[in-house]
Amino acid sequence: MTRRTKTPRKPLVKKGSQTSLKDPVGVYCRVRPLSFPDQECCIEVINNTTVQLHTPEGYRLNRNGDYKETQYSFKQVFGTHTTQKELFDVVANPLVDDLIHGKNGLLFTYGVTGSGKTYTMTGSPGEGGLLPRCLDMIFNSIGSFQAKRYVFKSNDRNSMDIQCEVDALLERQKREAMPNPKTPSSKRQVDPEFADMINVQDFCKAEEVDEDSVYGVFVSYIEIYNNYIYDLLEEVPFDPIRPKWNSCSTPMRSTDFVPPQSKLLREDKNHNMYVAGCTEVEVKSTEEAFEVFWRGQKKRRIANTHLNRESSRSHSVFNIKLVQAPLDADGDNVLQVKFCSVWSFSCSNQILNFWN
Repeated sequence: MTRRTKTPRKPLVKKGSQTSLKDPVGVYCRVRPLSFPDQECCIEVINNTTVQLHTPEGYRLNRNGDYKETQYSFKQVFGTHTTQKELFDVVANPLVDDLIHGKNGLLFTYGVTGSGKTYTMTGSPGEGGLLPRCLDMIFNSIGSFQAKRYVFKSNDRNSMDIQCEVDALLERQKREAMPNPKTPSSKRQVDPEFADMINVQDFCKAEEVDEDSVYGVFVSYIEIYNNYIYDLLEEVPFDPIRPKWNSCSTPMRSTDFVPPQSKLLREDKNHNMYVAGCTEVEVKSTEEAFEVFWRGQKKRRIANTHLNRESSRSHSVFNIKLVQAPLDADGDNVLQVKFCSVWSFSCSNQILNFWN
């Protein structure tokens, strides 16, 4: 006769404790100020979690009074006077802190053309957005613990290999000897086109960074256009023998832009999805990372609309991959990779329609 043991009770989770579960997805709303003071406003902030949509005056007349006003709830609502710093502290700071401690994350902006997605992500001169602030926090946190360039080397399996000091040194010398090095250099002057965007005055860093490890940061930038994935950092050399063709089925001149080939989406051994063959660039500072981002930004597909002179026609994803590896007892040699966490900035031009 066997005796069945009782099923053990699950331990009670106290409110406010560190073991309490976080919501996997947080949805925030940011209300953009009106472009002109005489414009009709259809959104009213009820409280810090709720907005109410008012039907436009012209719509009311056409429907003969048959309309309704709807309220929507979010994790938090940011009004028209919210600064970039206030938004970063609530929305992005916790995600960067999780990234540095080995957790993946995604920051996704969604809205109509001209709703402020690009301003929120990248900012404007003198008012840096979420991306430069997040990069600044990452490098403020791991700055003195970064591995030398090329110690970490990405492979085609969505993971990282570790090179010995000699191999890393040889690769550094090889890259520096190239006439046009693809790797950004910290010695290069910051592009004045975005210099004011990354000049973040508010110092921010994560706490409890593992000082017995070294870190590396890699970035990549892709866009999804017509259900195809393109690498915005891929360098496509012009081939004079094989003519390139544009959308009008006519040969392209050598001076025309040649779009990159589409990439494949694959699954690694840990069941994580990744873009195979995507260019990953190792960066050592906020300036280097934003320079790579800006280079890819210029290759995105854009079009002129009534609301935006340069509206994106695609969905873009900027990935930040943070690699951590412990040092040996002497602190001289890098051991195997401890974790490789990824954080993605994503921006979509899809239309979110509130009206029924």
